[in-house]
Amino acid sequence: MTFRKWAVRIVLFAGGLVLSLVVLTFLAVQIQQQTLRWHAERLSADMHQIRLYQSTWADAQRLMHRWGAWGHYDGSCTAESCEYEIEMDSITHYNPRIPRHDWLDWLLRHDRLNLYQWFGGRGSAFRASFTVHDGTIWRESTAIGVSVPRRRIRTGNNDDFEWSLSVGAVSYQRLHRTLGQFGVFMGDFEDELAKHPYYKVGRPDGCEINCQIAVAYYSTHTPSAEIERLTSYDFSCFTRFNPCAQIVDLLPAAKEWHLYDNPYDSSPTVPIPPPRPESSVSLPKPRPPIPCSSIPIWAQARDARYVLAVEALSTEVVKNHDDYGDSHREVAMIRVVGSLKESAPWLPGVIVSAGPLYWHSDASEDEHLVPGRRYIVFAIGNDRRDQMITKDSPISFERCGLQEDTPEIRRELEKGFAQNDTLNP
Repeated sequence: MTFRKWAVRIVLFAGGLVLSLVVLTFLAVQIQQQTLRWHAERLSADMHQIRLYQSTWADAQRLMHRWGAWGHYDGSCTAESCEYEIEMDSITHYNPRIPRHDWLDWLLRHDRLNLYQWFGGRGSAFRASFTVHDGTIWRESTAIGVSVPRRRIRTGNNDDFEWSLSVGAVSYQRLHRTLGQFGVFMGDFEDELAKHPYYKVGRPDGCEINCQIAVAYYSTHTPSAEIERLTSYDFSCFTRFNPCAQIVDLLPAAKEWHLYDNPYDSSPTVPIPPPRPESSVSLPKPRPPIPCSSIPIWAQARDARYVLAVEALSTEVVKNHDDYGDSHREVAMIRVVGSLKESAPWLPGVIVSAGPLYWHSDASEDEHLVPGRRYIVFAIGNDRRDQMITKDSPISFERCGLQEDTPEIRRELEKGFAQNDTLNP
């Protein structure tokens, strides 16, 4: 009888100890996730208070003082020039600036039952940065990332890789890629500007198997309300037991972007997508292009590097035939009258050929130049990474990169030029 009592006591003690450890672990995981969410929400609210070109060095110092425990800068940080970054992460997210504990890494590495995820743990991170130039804040960015839990036993195979979601927003003076922005997912086409002239969105082509990534690139002159909408992240993704599984869960504004709408791609909610119908294997029929008149000229002027005034001298239609069918483009000989933005390789008075970058199969897509008339050309400069531009190079332009030279167009150009500054990008 005595043995039975002792056995019962030992079992109860062991059970109580295990239960206590489970409860304490659960509380520890929840406290760190809730604390991270609390800090991230307040940092996001502080970033929403920034007004580019208006917030001062004193405002930046207040942010650095408040978030100094998570912030850092490289080199010097003065009112003349300072790039400051703030990063806060969950315990599972790697941050090279925060010392790691070997015992914690060991526990996470050997968590074969994924208890951390079952208890509400997420690989979570929130980053924010701002750039001070000449006494005011000129640039800012934010980004949020979270893992999508599996909640199943690890196998030790490649199947153990987690899904991850990441969405961010970055300010630029020009919404166009340059040589120094190789990793930017911003499209070079201007059709997006017809829908929202102050920002473009993008995603990497290869992020389909176990991740979703989206980035909004917005002009430094975007209205404050629009910036707040583009950066109103849902931080409940850090703490929800029903996990966020799509980009739109992290950022509701991303719903209108349709970056991951393909029903035949895998996702956290559809790990094995349905097979593609035979009819969908071939390339879909392209949508009709947006009329150039729908794209604000001031937005094109803001984003272009080279804006030239030219006079058309002669034109010629060049035809091409290949496996994809017949195509053509109109090539003109032009005289450069002058550069309206920054200095261009093409000097005033030089005569060069000019034409659209791409071949057309439909004559309605042509942008015609009439000999004797003057035009504004948004010339492709170093925004393309596969060519060098010299004074003798032909002038190429994207679709909608040609406008008649009129006083009204000139006023729109000046409106766009006024939104550029001296800090790149």
